[in-house]
Amino acid sequence: MRSAAAAALRRVTSTVVLSWLLFTAIFSMAAVPPLDPDLWWHLANGRLMLSSGSIPQVDAYSFSAAGHPWVMHEWLADLAMYGLFQRGGLPWLVAVFAGIVTAAAICLYLLLRRTGLPPAAAAALTLVGALAGSTAWGARPQLLNVLFCGLLLLGLIEYRAGRLHAWMLPPFIWLWANLHSAFLVGVIISSLFVAGEAFDTWRSREGRMPRRRLTALTGAIAASGVLAVVNPYGIQTVIFSLGTLTSPLIQNNIQEWASPDFHSMAGLLVEGIVFLLLAGLATGRVRASTSEWLLAFALLYLALASQRHVPLFVLAAAPLMGRCGQALLSLAGSMLPPVDRRPAAQAALRWRPARPIGPSGTLGVINLALLIVVGTGMIAYRAEPNLRPATEAAAISAALPVQATDALARLGRPLKVFNYYDYGGYLVWRLFPNGTRVYIDGRVEVYGPEVFSRYLRVSSQSHPDAIVLPSAHPLVGILQQDSDWTLLSQDGVATVFTRVGFAP
Repeated sequence: MRSAAAAALRRVTSTVVLSWLLFTAIFSMAAVPPLDPDLWWHLANGRLMLSSGSIPQVDAYSFSAAGHPWVMHEWLADLAMYGLFQRGGLPWLVAVFAGIVTAAAICLYLLLRRTGLPPAAAAALTLVGALAGSTAWGARPQLLNVLFCGLLLLGLIEYRAGRLHAWMLPPFIWLWANLHSAFLVGVIISSLFVAGEAFDTWRSREGRMPRRRLTALTGAIAASGVLAVVNPYGIQTVIFSLGTLTSPLIQNNIQEWASPDFHSMAGLLVEGIVFLLLAGLATGRVRASTSEWLLAFALLYLALASQRHVPLFVLAAAPLMGRCGQALLSLAGSMLPPVDRRPAAQAALRWRPARPIGPSGTLGVINLALLIVVGTGMIAYRAEPNLRPATEAAAISAALPVQATDALARLGRPLKVFNYYDYGGYLVWRLFPNGTRVYIDGRVEVYGPEVFSRYLRVSSQSHPDAIVLPSAHPLVGILQQDSDWTLLSQDGVATVFTRVGFAP
């Protein structure tokens, strides 16, 4: 028993401590307060499906797009999120999605280590890559795309090594397709991988994949595309995804669909990754497979078009990042002063301690203690406060129209509410059960360009019963002077107006 414990302690090396402290730090940073405006309509979706016993096909939440087709492409994720909320409230949601971010970071670390990159360098690049994609952190289904992308890339590497079967791919893509419409990225990654490996096989490059395995994977990708449409909306899930990717209105007006902000920390880290790739390639020492090139630069295009794709780019570029990092380390090593390799000089430089220090139980105990103490400190300082219900409630009240919604709820009747875009999801979550309808929320694809453009122009044709706006919004001052509207509620976050003559 003691020997087994000692052997286990000897495995707690400095590399293990470094990697697990890295993942603990990422988990702690990713446990952010639940302030994503879309979180609330995702929860409302799960509640609606459970209460109605069906998956809706047309919009149920708004008065501006009532009856419009609704592709709830995240239906399975929404159900899971609502189930988590019912069992553990917001703290469980925050913890689980921080865990998803951490699991994706583990995938990134493993992808970097597969290239032979030293552990310290892989840990540094993992932290850079995780923070570069931190604009997507929060309790939101799209984080599942990051995790699934990392798992897929690791799976493809294992398949190339002959350790996985091609027909594991179709059920994986099917599950992804029912969690989020971005499963198309998985199909694209798989297809680019096959194309690159096929090219290397044709060129008879070293390490090429056997043709029979390429053929099997090609068939699995085709089967994945067919199986992916086995979902509540069929082919509409694919059409929806393509429509969102190609919509100029969404690209130009939704922040997360915009290009990265290269003045922010996350944007600067993206720049750093791109410069790492360029610097590594400039050394002339990078030997990468064609699939690694294709994946890195195809996903770079998506990342430059939209910051929500940055985490996917970081994962897809990880093998090339690792090879570029190795090339730069090798170049730096070659620039150091040469070592005198004559026997006499080597003997003079060699130092042999009386008792060689290797992995020992004592060192393992020290490493384990360091891991526990520092890891616990990280969680206690950053993650644990954001998992407290009181802290979360305070953060929500400071960012979302809690008091304003309370005032509307007290009116006790269904309303048509013209609302600020970011408030729509929260209003749906709080007011939909009593029949209140919002003007707009984060489901831009449901509203289409006409309704969204009208919102952007703040059209007066919506005829709402109430208006909810941020208290600092310029329209608040105008409405206060408008005799058609009366102030119902105002705090530091939001202001509510109701139409004059409106009877509660």
